[in-house]
This record gives sequence, structure tokens and C-alpha cells, in this order.
Amino acid sequence: MPYISRDDDRREKLRNGEPALIAGELNYQIFHYIKHNNKKLDRVDKLVIKEYVDQFLGKNPNYQRYNDMTGCLVRCAKEIYRRLNNKEALRIVWEIMDSYDGEIAKYEDTKIVQNGDVE
Repeated sequence: MPYISRDDDRREKLRNGEPALIAGELNYQIFHYIKHNNKKLDRVDKLVIKEYVDQFLGKNPNYQRYNDMTGCLVRCAKEIYRRLNNKEALRIVWEIMDSYDGEIAKYEDTKIVQNGDVE
């Protein structure tokens, strides 16, 4: 779990919805949100978390962004399970990650055409 220094104003900015710049910030942002909404998660919360991810990916995501996002969500899910034991939050995070499979596959297919497949 990444930790952002209390001496840094990034914690407050992330809590107020500023886009995460790196995977560690995205992990912090999602975990903080879930931790503080642990007892009342619903569909609205899923949309908030998805918005954090979309902001992180940006308008033209690349392989690194997709990879960082996927790794972040896996680690965040594991931390949710370990520390919060919230199965609904865990399900939401996995569902959000799975929702990007088609987009990532399309990106990969485009890059195969552009650069050639693995030989």
C-alpha cells in the first residue's frame, strides 16, 4: 500500500478528487475512498471509483497507464480484503478492473497491427 506523506498536500488534493498522477496515488485515492465509505457502498460509489480510474488513464492511455491501473487495482483489492474485509468493495474493484478488458484488448490489437506481433 503506497503511503503519501502527511507533509505533502497531495493527500488533500486526492481526497478532493484531483486526478492521481501515478499508480501509488490512484491506489491511495481508491483505498481512502473505500475505507471512509466502507459501510455504505453502492452503485454511486462504483461510479466515483471508476471516475478516479478514468481520470488516471486520461484521454489517450498507453500500455504503461493500463498496466499501472491494473496493478493498482489488484493491490488495492488485496489491501481491501486484508484490512477491511469488505467483500462488496472487493467485488466493485474487480468489476471495475474487468470492465477495462475490452478497451485494453482493442489497444493491444491496434499495437499488434502497428508494430507486429510477438514472434
